[in-house]
Amino acid sequence: MTLRTNPLASALSDSMAAADTDLVLLDRESGAWRRHPWSEVLARSMNVAERIGDADASAVGVIGEPNVEFVAAIVGSFLAGRGVSVLPGPVRGAAADQWAHNTLARFAGAGVSHVLTHGSHLGHLRVADGSAAVHDVTTWAGPNRSAPLDASLPTGDVAILQGTAGSTGTPRTVRLSPDAVLANLTGLSARIGLERGHDVGCSWLPLYHDMGLSFLLTGALAGVETWQAPTSAFQASPFRWLNWLSDSRATITAAPNMAFGMIGKYARRVTDVDLSNVRFALNGGEPVDCELTALFATAMSRFGFSAGALAPSYGLAESTCAVTVPEPGDGLRTDEVAVGTDDGVSLRRHAVLGHAIPGMQVRISPREGDADVSGREVGEVEIRGSSMMSGYVGGASLDAQTWFATGDLGYLVDGALVVCGRAKELITVAGRNIFPAEIERVAAQVPGVREGAVVAVGTGEGSIRPGLVIAAEFRGRDEAGARSELVQQVASQCGVVPSDVVFVRPGSLPRTSSGKLRRLAVKHSLEAGTEPQPR
Repeated sequence: MTLRTNPLASALSDSMAAADTDLVLLDRESGAWRRHPWSEVLARSMNVAERIGDADASAVGVIGEPNVEFVAAIVGSFLAGRGVSVLPGPVRGAAADQWAHNTLARFAGAGVSHVLTHGSHLGHLRVADGSAAVHDVTTWAGPNRSAPLDASLPTGDVAILQGTAGSTGTPRTVRLSPDAVLANLTGLSARIGLERGHDVGCSWLPLYHDMGLSFLLTGALAGVETWQAPTSAFQASPFRWLNWLSDSRATITAAPNMAFGMIGKYARRVTDVDLSNVRFALNGGEPVDCELTALFATAMSRFGFSAGALAPSYGLAESTCAVTVPEPGDGLRTDEVAVGTDDGVSLRRHAVLGHAIPGMQVRISPREGDADVSGREVGEVEIRGSSMMSGYVGGASLDAQTWFATGDLGYLVDGALVVCGRAKELITVAGRNIFPAEIERVAAQVPGVREGAVVAVGTGEGSIRPGLVIAAEFRGRDEAGARSELVQQVASQCGVVPSDVVFVRPGSLPRTSSGKLRRLAVKHSLEAGTEPQPR
């Protein structure tokens, strides 16, 4: 079954029709896993595509928990030749009416004319002011279909309208073509060596995030059994991830660094799981903490986890998702370098993030004033290739052969990428450039400081707090003692003395919808002398 000339639609429909495997979804309410053959998901997707065509939608918005109709809405948009934008539901404590208003405004900014959703989101979005029509996806994605899809549906030049994280600035929407998305999924699948009948994927990553969406679509394209849990189920009980891996006998999984770090740190809570089938555990979406990632592998080895399965990787929305990914079996490779400090040099370990996937290229563009890393040519990471975006919504088009400056700083080791930090986040103290990630890692080791809730920034002379300032979520009684220890540890291990340490209550630091800390927002608050606030 080949649909028109849309390469992504054709590849997905052919694979899903031929697959004898299932998409397995966790029903949050009942706690049961429900199996849906990929062929059923395809039939539902075709029904959605037909309704999208009848509605003459310009682009489609999708929002809600990942049930089978939700997944069908995404694939159905591809089959209909329309771009799809997936956005998150409201965070806990958010006002539903304000969330609905903001969500419809974001959809409108991406050119979305029809929104598909279900559950409580449906009512909130329908009563909110917005230009998009809101539909119940469960009425569009029925399981039965006998007729072929109308071949007159447009092929489309946009497949995904992906929001960027906005962790270092204003979020933007990326336009990804069907060719670019297919190239990235194919390149990632080839690097991992996905094999139908052998591999099983398991993920709880949000489908509004590029890593979560790519994981799901890579499974669909390869026709492998794929288990998908709602992100909210992981958030409610993070250690259930290991139970899901055990129950599914998953060979492939993916998560951000914080998940590996949390489980490694509190591994004593883990009992009675079997991780011996996991051969590839992608770590991406945020900076990799080498010590905590290694701790995860060591702690989980008693449950059969192989250290060679660790796969620290690099990607971004502008390249669909994946850029560099290690070979299966490589495990956590690190590069130890000497970094200049006030007292001479200090050794640092960085994760090696693999080589570029097929179709992508990476180079380092040297820049003046980058951090002092002895023996390495540090510069801005630039990428190009077949997975690249067509451009930002409302912006100029980007040629796939044009080198794209990522804003990340890094270097190459035998052709493999190492990322040190973000160019915008580089801190200059007394004429020396410092990567904030190392300061944040040291600060997070102080008792009472929350892991993954530390931001180190450099503030200007005109700010209320000039110099190196560290903001951290703190849960403890002795703030003064913790503050003193934090300053001492950073001074000893990083060779620089913070000018101020600001402790805030847990949950106070602003984050993006995917959970990344909004560093520039923290910096602006600290420069103004105000306490950072969640958004």
